[in-house]
Amino acid sequence: MSIGKRNKNHLKQHAGVSAVGVEPPEPPKSDDPLYFWTNHPTDNYAIDLHSFAAGQFENPHPLGNNAGQWGGAYRGRSNLIAELAPAIQASVYLLAKASAIGYEFALRTWWRLFDAYEKTPLANGELPPRIESVTDINELHEAFAHQRGIHQSTFRKFRKLANAIRQSRRLPLLLCPPPKYATLMRTLTPDDQAKELKIAIKQDWERVRKTWARNDAIREEADRRERGESARILDEEDDRLLNNWQYFRRVQLKTGAILPNSSQLLDKNIRSAFSTKGLELKVMRSIFFPTAEEADIAFHLALMNSGWNPSTLINLDAESPWLVTPHSKDQAQLVLATDWFSESQDDEKATLQTAKRRAKGKIQFCTGLLKHKASPPYIVAAYLKRVAPLRELIKQQYAEAVKELGDMRNRQANAKIIEAQYLRTQKLRQRCSNVWLYVDVKGEVNQLDWRTWKRYKTRGEKHASYLDLLLKRLNTKRAERGKSAIAAVTCSDFRDIYARWVYKQSNGNILAVMLALGHSTITSTINYIENNLFSTENDAHALRFMTQLIGQLREGRIDLAILAQLVRNGALTPEMEARLKEYRALMKSRVGIGCSSPRHPPEHIAPNHTPGHLCGTNLCLKDCHNAKFLPESLNGIAMRVEELLIMLERLPRETFLLGGFNMELDSGEYLLETLYPTEAVCLAREKWNQRIASGEHIVPGLGHINQDKFEATT
Repeated sequence: MSIGKRNKNHLKQHAGVSAVGVEPPEPPKSDDPLYFWTNHPTDNYAIDLHSFAAGQFENPHPLGNNAGQWGGAYRGRSNLIAELAPAIQASVYLLAKASAIGYEFALRTWWRLFDAYEKTPLANGELPPRIESVTDINELHEAFAHQRGIHQSTFRKFRKLANAIRQSRRLPLLLCPPPKYATLMRTLTPDDQAKELKIAIKQDWERVRKTWARNDAIREEADRRERGESARILDEEDDRLLNNWQYFRRVQLKTGAILPNSSQLLDKNIRSAFSTKGLELKVMRSIFFPTAEEADIAFHLALMNSGWNPSTLINLDAESPWLVTPHSKDQAQLVLATDWFSESQDDEKATLQTAKRRAKGKIQFCTGLLKHKASPPYIVAAYLKRVAPLRELIKQQYAEAVKELGDMRNRQANAKIIEAQYLRTQKLRQRCSNVWLYVDVKGEVNQLDWRTWKRYKTRGEKHASYLDLLLKRLNTKRAERGKSAIAAVTCSDFRDIYARWVYKQSNGNILAVMLALGHSTITSTINYIENNLFSTENDAHALRFMTQLIGQLREGRIDLAILAQLVRNGALTPEMEARLKEYRALMKSRVGIGCSSPRHPPEHIAPNHTPGHLCGTNLCLKDCHNAKFLPESLNGIAMRVEELLIMLERLPRETFLLGGFNMELDSGEYLLETLYPTEAVCLAREKWNQRIASGEHIVPGLGHINQDKFEATT
C-alpha cells in the first residue's frame, strides 16, 4: 500500500448512511428566569423551576408509569430558588435531558429535606428558622442531609449550586464532605450460564438473518414476476409472504410513501375482511423493515461481543462515515461504502468505532472478521443497510418539521405550540443519527432507548424486556433438565461477562482487558477487575469452600483432593471417583513416582527381571511407560536429579553414559521444568543439595560425599 493511493475522501456514502443536511434549530427562548432550555447539541430539555417557588403538594403524574415515583409534597421557597436560578442555568446549559433531570431531582430532594429540618426541634426545644436564602444554609443542614442518608450525587449537585452563589457574595463555602457511595453487591453470572445466554442470543441472531434472507428472496421473486419472468414455485408460507409484499408494494407506489400508514394500507377495508385475504399489516412491514425484536436481538448480541457500555452502543452515530470501516491493516481505504460491505471477502477485518460520552469523547474500538456474522462490526453494518430506507424517511420528516417550526416562529404562534414542535424536531433529529431504528406494532418508526427496554406485553406481567423473555425461555428448559435457574441479567452485566472472558483467555493479562474495555489507564482496569470480577469470584469461592469443608467435617473426615475438586470444579463424577481410587492404589517407587504395573517393567528398564517379582530398579525416569508422575512426586524427582548431578561429577564419563544416567537426568530436569511450580522446584532441589552435602543423604553407589570435595565441585 503506497501513500499516494490512500483515499482522503472520507465523506462518501457508507452503508446507506448520509448526513442529514439540515441545521438543527435553536431551542426556544424565554424571558422567564425560572423557565429556560438547555443548549445540548441533540437532546435539549426545558427546566421549569416554578414548582420550587410555589411548592408542589399533589402528584404531578397521578397516572402512568411515573405514578409511583413521586417522593412527596414540598413547600415553596421563592427567594431561595430565585437566588439559585442563575447557577442552575449555568450548570445545565450544555447538559442532555437525563443530566438536567438529575439537577431537578436534587432540588426536590433538598426542598423536602429543608421541610423536614424545619420541623425538627433544636436542643432548646425551639424549631429552626425557615430557610429562605443560601446565606441561611450552614453545616447543620449538611449534617442533617448525612443523617437522612442523602445520595452522594444529590448532595454534590446542590452544594455546587449553593457554593456558586455563596462565592459570588464572598461568603464561606460549604465544605462538608459528601456521603460515601454505598458498596454495591455485584453478582457475576457464572461462566456456564453466561455461555448458554450468549449462545441463545447468537441463535436468535441467526434466526433473524435467515428471516431477512427469506424476505429478500420474496422481494426478488416479486420483482421477477413483475418483469414477466418465469415464476418460482413457492410453498404455502412463502406464497403468503409474497401476497403481503405485493400488496404493500402496490400501496407504496400508489401513495409514494416509504412506510404507508395503517389507513393507507387498509384502504377503507375492515380488518376482518383484510385478514381473510391472508393480509396482515405487521407481516407486510416486517418483510422490508426490522421489527422491535430484531432490533433488540442485534443490539444485545453486539453488546455481548463488544464489551462496551450499553449507553455507548445505543448512542452510535449512524451519520459518522467512520462508524464501521475496513481494518487499516487489510485495506488501503478506510471508508466503509455500501459496495465494500456487499463485495468484501469473509477473511477481511472490520472495525467499529465511536466516541464514548462517559469518557469525554474517547474513541472506542471493536474489531472483527466479516466471516464472523456475530461480530459487532458486521452486525452494525448489516443493520445500517437494513434500515437505510427508514433513515431516509426520517430525514424527510425532519426537514419538513424544521420548516414547519420556522413557519410557526415567523407567524409568532403560541409558545407552547412552538415548544411542542421543537421537541418533535429534536426527536426526529435524534432518530436520524440512531442506528437501532425499527417499525413498531403501530406502524411507526421507533428506536431503541434505554428508557424503553420493557416494551413487550406478556400474560400476568405489564411489560417485559427482551432479556426477561429470553431468560424465561432458557430457565424453562433448564428446569426440565433439573438445573438451577439463571438469575436476572441486565445489559450492564454483559460488560463484566466480556471482561472476565478476555481475562481468562489472555491468562490474566490486564493489558488485554484494558484494550478490550477501552480504559484510559491501567489503574482503571485494575480497579475494575478487583471490584467487578475478583470480589465477586472470591466471595463465591470462599462460600463454596466453607460449605464443602463443613460438609466433610460433618462426615468426620477431610479429603483434601476431593475438597479441592468440589471447590474449584464442582461435584465428582463416577469417572473421577474411579480414577482417584485407581490413583491411590498405585505403588510408588523410591523416587515417589507411581507405577501402573510394578511386576511387569519394560525390558530396557530391567532386562534381567524375574517374572512375577516387583521391579527393584527404581529407574522410573529412564523413559518407563509404566511411570505415573503425581503431584507429590516433586520431592522424589528433585532428589534423583540432585543425585544424578553428583554422579555426573564423581563417575567416569563412559560409566555415566553407558548406565543411561544421562537420559534419567534429562528426563528429570524436563519434568521439574514443565510439571511443577518453579518456586517449589527450587526449594526441593536446595533441600536435597544440602542433605547430600552434609552427609545426611547417601547417593546410591557413591556412599558418603566428602564435604570439602563436594564444595569444590559445586
